[in-house]
Amino acid sequence: MPISTSSFGDERDGRYSEYESPEQFETESMDFAGLSAESAENLLKRLGGGVAEKNSVVEGIGWKAFIQPNDAGVTVQFDAHDELLDDLIRRFEEMAARAV
Repeated sequence: MPISTSSFGDERDGRYSEYESPEQFETESMDFAGLSAESAENLLKRLGGGVAEKNSVVEGIGWKAFIQPNDAGVTVQFDAHDELLDDLIRRFEEMAARAV
């Protein structure tokens, strides 16, 4: 699973460049009833993401998640490299089910 890292300022910054090519990204949105934006953010951080916008956008290497509150809970839009998307969603669904 990807982890979030800060910039090293050297050749290591390009190490994950294959995960930044937009044509290899897929998007999927899912609703999670009973989950708050804050809880969704915390779960995404446990998957290795870093907060880009409080309770709204979490980013990891090769993925971003956009959190939108709705009447029943939250909608999370996953925008991830095609090799990461299924695993990212599966792991988030498992954690969200335990959290509610």
